[in-house]
Amino acid sequence: MEGKIRYWNHGAAELYGWSREEALGKFSHRLLQTKFPTPVEELTDVLHRTGHWIGELVHTTRDGRCITVFARKTLDYDGEGNAVAVMENLTDITARRTLEDSLAARAVELARADRSKDEFLAMLAHELRNPLAPLRNAAEILQTANATEDERRQAQNIIGRQIENMSRMIDDLLDVSRITEGKIELRKKPVPLEAILTAATSLVHSGCDARHQDLAVSMPAEPVFLNADGTRLEQVFTNLLNNACKYSGDGCHISLSAERAAGVEPPEVIVRVRDDGAGIAPELLPRVFDLFVQATRALDRAHGGLGIGLTLVSRLVKLHGGSVEAHSGGLDQGSEFVVRLPILRRAPPPTPPPPPVAREISRRLLIVDDNTDSARSMAILQARRGHVTRTAFTGPDALTAAAEFLPEVVLLDIGLPGMDGFEVARHLRAMPALAGVFLIAMTGYASPEDLLAAKQAGFDEHLVKPVDLDILRVWLRSRVQN
Repeated sequence: MEGKIRYWNHGAAELYGWSREEALGKFSHRLLQTKFPTPVEELTDVLHRTGHWIGELVHTTRDGRCITVFARKTLDYDGEGNAVAVMENLTDITARRTLEDSLAARAVELARADRSKDEFLAMLAHELRNPLAPLRNAAEILQTANATEDERRQAQNIIGRQIENMSRMIDDLLDVSRITEGKIELRKKPVPLEAILTAATSLVHSGCDARHQDLAVSMPAEPVFLNADGTRLEQVFTNLLNNACKYSGDGCHISLSAERAAGVEPPEVIVRVRDDGAGIAPELLPRVFDLFVQATRALDRAHGGLGIGLTLVSRLVKLHGGSVEAHSGGLDQGSEFVVRLPILRRAPPPTPPPPPVAREISRRLLIVDDNTDSARSMAILQARRGHVTRTAFTGPDALTAAAEFLPEVVLLDIGLPGMDGFEVARHLRAMPALAGVFLIAMTGYASPEDLLAAKQAGFDEHLVKPVDLDILRVWLRSRVQN
């Protein structure tokens, strides 16, 4: 069927690159290196039985490109009904086929992402519900009249730990979103690497002790300084150490080591987190830094977490101009994470000592939140610190209370029903009796757009829920009394 070329028009010359003179007389399947979708015998049989064949072929052009063509082959007969030639009409569909293949691959990718999203949402619901049980139990203990001091102390510790767990999960989610959208801002300054690693190890020591794990730490022989956001890098190494602790099992060995890279320009430090625990499966290793990837989706969720910690690690390290790699010999072979970060060539000048802490001054605080438990508990905490407090649970009530109480500081929730916190803030700013009032937004929203909206509404500061009481304490101490 594939005989010598007897006709070669201008369109064929443009498509394939051979001139009419060069193509005539050549065997078409050899010249074009034809790749058939089915065995040639089957295609030939269809052509001879029906007189025509329609399908797609892959050809190679003169310059070596592979193209896909839509081919229509028709037998040409002589006067006696004998097949004497094959008339072939070809249309280049390479671009269309490439687009279709790309769309098909994208559909597969989207389906996989959709499955990951569904698994993640189920996991998120599980992980956020987990702290509720101990929180409820602890609340019951505190409400029990005959609870011992030790039981009350344990209940308070439980509440603190579970709130920290929930806050950490929510912060991780927000961080991933901000980094993905390019909205995270690093607060870089010269920081000693040892301080960052020491802070990270201090946060995981209790977890390692509970599992009888050995944590060995090795620092560089000489101090190493980085131009970095120390809080973010502490987050990186805490995540890596927490993973080693969680996935390595009881009695395993974990090591954190740091050393200057030899003969590298610009200079950098290499930090390794090793363990001899569960290891990483070979099929998972290439995707271990992908979003929502975890080694197991088992129902027992023994290790917990949202599968976003390593994604944060990777992206935060890259934002610092570094790199991170994962290595493992396979399951039960342990794992190693290697972080490379650029370092300063010389130590920065010493920083001056911090100014003395201002003494506590009693303030008049108006606390506005439609979550009455949140408002009342905040009022109790601030009253215990010597402040005079008043609460309100709606926007109109807040304006009435402000006019009567004349607060120096207003802690104002943004998500109020009816009249939101932005509108309340604008009304407060318009009251002559409250000129200079210190307005602090309390909200679960913390994007750059939210911060800008708060500033435009007249807020002085912005606190993300759950409110960091230490930051609030500093603001109240440093606020100049009007």
